[in-house]
Amino acid sequence: GEDGASASNAAAHERALALRPPVSQHVQLLFLMLSVFLERTLTDFSFLRAFYATEVQRYSPQAKADILTCFLRHATGPAARLSPDEVVVALQVLVLPMLRAAVGAGQALQILTPEILWALVTQLLDPLAPHSEPTKVELLRLSTLLIESVPSRLVEHRKDLLKFAWIHLKSDESVSKQCAYVNVCHFIHQYETPSKIILQVYVSLLRTFQPDARPLVRQALDILTPALPRRLPKGNHIYPTWVKWTKKILVEEGHSLPQLIHIWQLVVRHPSLFFASRAQFVPQMVNSLNRIGFLQKTS
Repeated sequence: GEDGASASNAAAHERALALRPPVSQHVQLLFLMLSVFLERTLTDFSFLRAFYATEVQRYSPQAKADILTCFLRHATGPAARLSPDEVVVALQVLVLPMLRAAVGAGQALQILTPEILWALVTQLLDPLAPHSEPTKVELLRLSTLLIESVPSRLVEHRKDLLKFAWIHLKSDESVSKQCAYVNVCHFIHQYETPSKIILQVYVSLLRTFQPDARPLVRQALDILTPALPRRLPKGNHIYPTWVKWTKKILVEEGHSLPQLIHIWQLVVRHPSLFFASRAQFVPQMVNSLNRIGFLQKTS
């Protein structure tokens, strides 16, 4: 069955990871030096940050895969050597910048091998682990980067990835919650997702207009909205469900000016998506012109 195949794949990935050769002392040193970023000191270590940002990007794909292997060995499992704070610094300073540059250089598939991806998803992205807020934010950024860069290699891990993000959507912490929305929107963009989940995410984002959440909510909506016609087709209905919900919130909650502006900004950023349903929105738009037009400042 499916579970048997999954267990067999996991065992094969685990063996492949264990068979990777020991990483060099040079790679280990990259992790040992990270601890200086946690010291309270007057010494300026920006030269070291610059080293990670420029020199590491020049390493071969094999060396970058070794860095990921070393990170996994030091950050997960009973032999983990990195403290939670060091894991955050390793992701911020070394792992994520290295992966972003590798994706830009077309090296993602060489570095993110099936066994490394398996370990990242199953060992690092544990939805039930009691992570701190900064750790959650960096792990969600890592998960988002993986979904963006190697979606075809993550097909077998879709359930785990969605579970990891969904747990953090329920978070009380604002930043990790918004990062989880960005993550789920990338997931919906790449993979078939139950329509109930898609609609729930879209409606929640439409209702999230608080200033502190604005940049990440805007990012999430700009990823999700273009995928809606594909993921939530209108079928036999005159208008698709997502258009009906956009109008419903405008009508029922448009008395709140920030809410009104939040939705109109979305429509303005994606005019071609709403054009076919323009008859649904023109009356509301005309009615809100006075209220928006007299504003001193709308951001």
